[in-house]
Amino acid sequence: MDLQHAVTHYRRLIKETGWLEEGMAWTVILPVSGRLSVREAATRLTGDSRPELGELEPGFSDVVSFGRSGEAMMLFEADGFSHAGHPEALERLSENARVWHVSWNLTGRRMLSHAAQGKVLAEMLDFDPGWLHGIDPGSLREEAAILRGIGRYRPPTRYKTKVMAMVEQRTGARLDKLWLGQPQPALSLDRPSTEREVAFRGSAG
Repeated sequence: MDLQHAVTHYRRLIKETGWLEEGMAWTVILPVSGRLSVREAATRLTGDSRPELGELEPGFSDVVSFGRSGEAMMLFEADGFSHAGHPEALERLSENARVWHVSWNLTGRRMLSHAAQGKVLAEMLDFDPGWLHGIDPGSLREEAAILRGIGRYRPPTRYKTKVMAMVEQRTGARLDKLWLGQPQPALSLDRPSTEREVAFRGSAG
């Protein structure tokens, strides 16, 4: 898959779906073997053996939407205050799997994470290679090199589209306007209190 072709796709997607610019979280699970069902993904996310799945169109706050793309399972959260991006959730989601997570929200927080086999291997805060850390930061070395090549003082969308394209390259999953415009299996979850507090401080500042 050509990286620049994917970048063009996500640039168009963000432009045509205006609210994506403000915030979103996209988590992609690539099982080591077999396929992951929506219910199993929801169970891993919540730690609840009987998650209450419904069906909603992606775009609502505090809702996690699920969908298959190729061999991968996608989790999508519209406002970027992510449940799936928390380390404990990434650990559960990555059992016998590899997981990539990208998110940003209206507080300005941006994150790229990689987890595998029940461990968060690397996190890159603000998509800044200088802030790459974890027990295996080298697992995001290629992504760091690409982002370093963008240079400083570029528009935020330049970084966002590049990171989404890199997740697609790693997993084969693609987020598109057609999927976002249709009802998908979904879980309604309360936003973690720490995220609410950050959002409040950001809006109050």
